[in-house]
Amino acid sequence: MKTEETQACLQQAPSATPFGSEHGAAGGEVCAGCESPIADRFLLRVNERSWHETCVKCAVCMSALSGTCYCRDRLLYCKHDYEK
Repeated sequence: MKTEETQACLQQAPSATPFGSEHGAAGGEVCAGCESPIADRFLLRVNERSWHETCVKCAVCMSALSGTCYCRDRLLYCKHDYEK
């Protein structure tokens, strides 16, 4: 997934990070989308935050984001809604 850079929100390309033994369900990563612990083997890092793959959605239309996402005020958007 590719992210686009804006003045309000510095972007980085998300990465699938292996979920190792040093990150257990207790005290591990918490999803920025649903605020639930991430117990999956892999997590997504978007805009320096951790996400379940299924929680990476546009804040307006709720469509799943894959390939490219846009960020403003720490919220994720599809291209169409970001350009509004």
